[in-house]
Amino acid sequence: MPFSTPPPVPTRRELIDPPLIQRRQRGYELGLAGMADLAGRRPPLIIAVGGGKGGVGKSLVSANLAVKLAATGRKVLAIDLDVGGANLHTYFGLSAPAVNLADAIVLRRKTLTEAIVPTGIDNVRIIAGGREEMWGGSGTIDRGMMKTFFDSVFALRAAGEADFVIFDLGAGTHQHTIDFFLAAHLGMLTVLPEPTSVENAYLFLKTTLVRLVANVGERLGSGETADEVRSYLTSEEGRAGGYADKLRHLATTYPGFISHVAAALSGRTVGIAVNQIRCQKDIDVGKSMELIGERYFGFTTRYCGYLNYDEAAWKSLRNRRLLVMDFPHSVLARRVAELARSAITNLGFT
Repeated sequence: MPFSTPPPVPTRRELIDPPLIQRRQRGYELGLAGMADLAGRRPPLIIAVGGGKGGVGKSLVSANLAVKLAATGRKVLAIDLDVGGANLHTYFGLSAPAVNLADAIVLRRKTLTEAIVPTGIDNVRIIAGGREEMWGGSGTIDRGMMKTFFDSVFALRAAGEADFVIFDLGAGTHQHTIDFFLAAHLGMLTVLPEPTSVENAYLFLKTTLVRLVANVGERLGSGETADEVRSYLTSEEGRAGGYADKLRHLATTYPGFISHVAAALSGRTVGIAVNQIRCQKDIDVGKSMELIGERYFGFTTRYCGYLNYDEAAWKSLRNRRLLVMDFPHSVLARRVAELARSAITNLGFT
């Protein structure tokens, strides 16, 4: 009986960029903000943890997700992008580092890599956000700062600094926050199972969709078409059918442009993570949001998992230790591990 041919050994690119990411590359680039220029570079795999509303557990998810991703043997860098409310370093039990993101992006007295600090955990490092006064207000991230940031992040893999980058986003729907979210291969939308949090998440998705259309228009040099599409999307006309239906309707008028928007939508995944669940009804919130994200907004949406309501979360923060290390055998730590596995799966890894 002849021996079967052994499967080929995966290349380094295949280990880091699964086929799903490679297929989506064009769509991913189309949805990026204009100042985010890949220039032929392969960025690290980016996961942005957002949600629109404050206090939903974004930093909790970001910090613990970083540890679980690093356990796969890949280098992980978590960046605190909560301008004016940076506290990611606290989850790692660190004092505010002497050098932070504002030093690199606003003051430009350091490079982004010089702002990287170790956490004491193998393969996990962070960049702290900096004090609010260093930014001069939450809306002052200008186009030049954004370009500096994206250029630096996109160069991290080639420099051997990171395989994964996690963006810990701030609250709200500032344009720079949305552009950070759109720069992610996987945008993890973190919500609480209560109406205001879910409503804020849907507003976040709407704002993200409208911004994505603008980004596609800028990249294609079709700003006027993009404005007309955005105007229709935000109008009352045809509202009951949802934004995905509106885009399908617009495809008859702007077939080429809408096909590019569709590619940009499919070039990234929106993940749903529900925090502080207490019952099955709370768990089901994520399932509903997955359907709405797909059918109403048109995003590729996946329910990645949930975190139980557990006092271990605030106890670990009080102890200035990571949840997954302070309470490694807790149900909550197990849920974080499941969330990390889901994130890896939805990036196309097997």
